[in-house]
Parts: sequence; C-alpha cells; structure tokens
Amino acid sequence: MNVLRRAEREISNGRLWRAREILENSLGHSGYKAEIYEKLGTILLEMQDLAQAGKYLFLSGVSKPEYQEAVGIFFQKYENKPRNLFRSFPRSAKLRKISEYPKSVADKLRELGLPEMPEDENGNTFIHPDHDENRLLKIGCFLIAFVIVALVILGIVKLLEIVF
Repeated sequence: MNVLRRAEREISNGRLWRAREILENSLGHSGYKAEIYEKLGTILLEMQDLAQAGKYLFLSGVSKPEYQEAVGIFFQKYENKPRNLFRSFPRSAKLRKISEYPKSVADKLRELGLPEMPEDENGNTFIHPDHDENRLLKIGCFLIAFVIVALVILGIVKLLEIVF
C-alpha cells in the first residue's frame, strides 16, 4: 500500500503519531519525495512541532501562507549556519548537488551560501561516498547471481556423483 495512503488512513483514524512514524520510516528508502516531505510537514505542523515541520515543508518546495511561520522557525534555528541546516536534512534529502532540489529549495540554499556541492568545514562533501540509491537493487542482483552460481556448482557435483 502506498505510504501516503497509509498515512492518510492513520490521520483519518485520529492517529497523527502513527502517520508521522509511517512517513518518517519511509524516508530512508523513498528517495527525495517532495509530497512525502509536505505531508510529514503538515502532520508535524498539526502536532505543533514547528521547527521540524518547517524543515519538511521547506524541503517539499511548496510555499503556502500557513507554512511560513514553521519554515521561518526552522531557518531561525540555523541562522548563519547553512552547513548545520544541511546536516539536519534526512539522508534522503542530502542530494549531491543543490541544482537537484526543487527550484525554490535550491534558490534558498544558494541564498544561504551553500555551494553547488555542499561541503563540511574540512571541504569534504556531506554525501557519504557509498550513498547509493540503487544499493538494495545491486545487493539483490548480487545475491541472485550468487545463488545461481551455487546451484550450478551443486548440479555439477551431483552430475559427477551420478556418472562416477
């Protein structure tokens, strides 16, 4: 079932906390999904967690008057600390290049002084070198190939037992 639909179902059942959990748990494997960030932000807004709501509403790239206070509080928290602001993003929102963000998000990050490829104080990029959105696919393919090779070897061994 779609993550957003599951979250909506929990909201309609009055369980904002559960909808929040569902969306937060999906962040690690959903990639950069603006609609998930916006939904999570609106839930946090309703729960009165304004700084966290502001982070996700900002990342969504959606600008609505009712989001301004929360987004403002988020930026206030990291005033003059753009690297810390970037560090606060969930891993799925730490894109390699600023230009990969929605236009409004990219423009604001540039305005804050972040370079096209964000770096820490030592000049290292924030993205861990092994950060790869296709990692699970690669692991799955490797495991399938390993199983096939193992079955071929077992087949050859069994064939040799039968022949000899």
